[in-house]
Amino acid sequence: MKTWILAGALLATPMLAQAVETTHTEAGTTARDQQEVLTWLDLQSSGKAASPHRQSATPAERDRAYQRYLKSYTHEIPEYLLDDNNGFSTDKN
Repeated sequence: MKTWILAGALLATPMLAQAVETTHTEAGTTARDQQEVLTWLDLQSSGKAASPHRQSATPAERDRAYQRYLKSYTHEIPEYLLDDNNGFSTDKN
């Protein structure tokens, strides 16, 4: 009896492995995923799903955003942004 169970398990193993492989795919690797991304990008750029209500910032919100923008210029730009290993670094040597 154990021999039959073992033989059945050995015969079923390739089918189970194939089922696991077909259900596990990485995102963005299939043609369907690529088409879905392109559909969303087209929908966004065409404006077909845009809100019918105009959305704008209040004068106070625009002023705060502009102040944040101006404040970004108070930080010194480092002399060197890249280190010798082509990675980003904040060190100056």
